[in-house]
Amino acid sequence: MEPLDPCQESVRARDRAPSGAAAPELLLARAIERGDFRRVSRRDILLAAGMALPALAFLGCAPARSTTLPGAAWARAEDLGPPARSTEVVPAAPTPRVIGQQNPIAPAALPYARPRMLWARGEPDYTELNPMLPVTAITVHHDGLDRLVTGTSPREMTDRLELYRVGHRAQGWADIGYHLVIDRAGTLWQGRSIRWQGAHVKFRNEGNIGVLVMGNFDQQQPTAAQKATLERVLVDLMRTYGVPQSRVYTHREWPDAKTACPGRSLQSHMAGLRSSRRLARGEARIVAETAV
Repeated sequence: MEPLDPCQESVRARDRAPSGAAAPELLLARAIERGDFRRVSRRDILLAAGMALPALAFLGCAPARSTTLPGAAWARAEDLGPPARSTEVVPAAPTPRVIGQQNPIAPAALPYARPRMLWARGEPDYTELNPMLPVTAITVHHDGLDRLVTGTSPREMTDRLELYRVGHRAQGWADIGYHLVIDRAGTLWQGRSIRWQGAHVKFRNEGNIGVLVMGNFDQQQPTAAQKATLERVLVDLMRTYGVPQSRVYTHREWPDAKTACPGRSLQSHMAGLRSSRRLARGEARIVAETAV
């Protein structure tokens, strides 16, 4: 089971709205799967949304407890402590433009990520999900699997995403551990909802967005499309959540994280982004846009 985040609230949000009504996004997903999308009326969706909104007011969490994550590649690190930040939650705009905007309850970390309903063949275990804290860090990963993925067809990409989800559920986790996944074609997919804390850096998941770049980059290179999408995603996440470049990590860069993730070639690419100051220029552009 995954660790809960300590906080002052005692009530945890569930996947159900009051009176047993399903959340609006679940109604929509199930209607699409059944093929009766056209029969879901605007009134039905508005009614479900009205019933779901009060449930969001009760978002909270329970006392911390222990967890089991994959073996030798993971190690406990000393607590860095979050940087001084506001914890105020501000609803996100469709196209975020304000630095530091907090958005812990939106379904997707970025609006252009393809929704999980297009690939996931099962729902999370909502009883074991932990509310996301205000975002203070971003971490880049690779999958590191020996079974390499080389194609870019939509079927191969969605099958790979489902492989991650099933593997993580087999570890006892509530869902796929990453919030965002960049496939070999450079397409961005929604993984775990940003409403919920991820499971990708042991003891460092609180307020930490996990971005997976699909592939094993000790044995292969990221594609040009993946590199372009990764740069865009990092800059957009920095803009949306007010995360400085100094809080954008690769997995191996966390103290005492004894892992090779994200692999030699992707680690080298991240070093190149920093030395060329492309992320810094993106950060400066965010500040300039905010000042307008």
